[in-house]
Amino acid sequence: MTKSVADTILEEAEKLWLAGQMQQAREAFRRARLLYHENGDAPGEAQALTNLGDFEIEAGHLPAAREAYADARSLYARDGDQRDQAGILVRLGQLAHREHKTGEAVQFYASARELYDSASDHSGLAHVAKRLGHMERDQGRQDLALDHYRQALALYERAGDTLGQAHALKAIGQLHRQFGRLDEAHEEYERALDLYREAGDALGEASTNHALGHLLIHLGNGEEARRNFEAARHLFAATGHLKAEAEVLMDLGRLQTTSDPVKAHAAYKHAAALFKSLGDARLTEAETAAGKFF
Repeated sequence: MTKSVADTILEEAEKLWLAGQMQQAREAFRRARLLYHENGDAPGEAQALTNLGDFEIEAGHLPAAREAYADARSLYARDGDQRDQAGILVRLGQLAHREHKTGEAVQFYASARELYDSASDHSGLAHVAKRLGHMERDQGRQDLALDHYRQALALYERAGDTLGQAHALKAIGQLHRQFGRLDEAHEEYERALDLYREAGDALGEASTNHALGHLLIHLGNGEEARRNFEAARHLFAATGHLKAEAEVLMDLGRLQTTSDPVKAHAAYKHAAALFKSLGDARLTEAETAAGKFF
């Protein structure tokens, strides 16, 4: 299928987002939405609006995210697509959760679950379970969160959704780490890592390597942690996620300060250069760390 100009601009918006060029990314998302609208491509316009909403949530602009999701929901409802409508409802639930509107979030998740259930979409049902798990986790009810994550994992397995299984396993691993069950957390992270590779999700693989590196430090295995951090850094660099790459470089600098000061200094300098290009406030921290050497 030939890509349209709008498709190309939407892909560019995603790349700009990962590279930390936020205003340019926002403009590209809006431009793609407009082109889809002008071409009468309702599904494309709805997808662009959904991506814009996701972007605005990460940028912390929650009213803008709600507006984008509401517009996308109207387009999906017009076409009668239950799965995509449910996906928007999950996002609206996530947004309500971010705003500490627990009752509203639960209602959105319940509505999404009804639509996924009527469409016999086990992967969608798993997604709702995972989001409910996140909500319970953030409210300090880790046991309930673990139940939801395990339910999500079972549903993802039933759907044959490899990527979904990886997300669920990573969430379970994070809970085990909070409980102090480090060996179990290690096992779940490793399983998630294998599935991210199988699914070809470089960002998921990178973030899991990063989390695994921190866990290995707590387990007293600094050398293996370094290898995981290096793997995460390369993957983030390859996908253009510059902020995440810089954050991993900071961890590499801290890890190698005593064992390899030359590499630690280089990691901090590289992180500083990335933070500077992004206009990120952590530039000062990276420059200060780099300045302590030699």
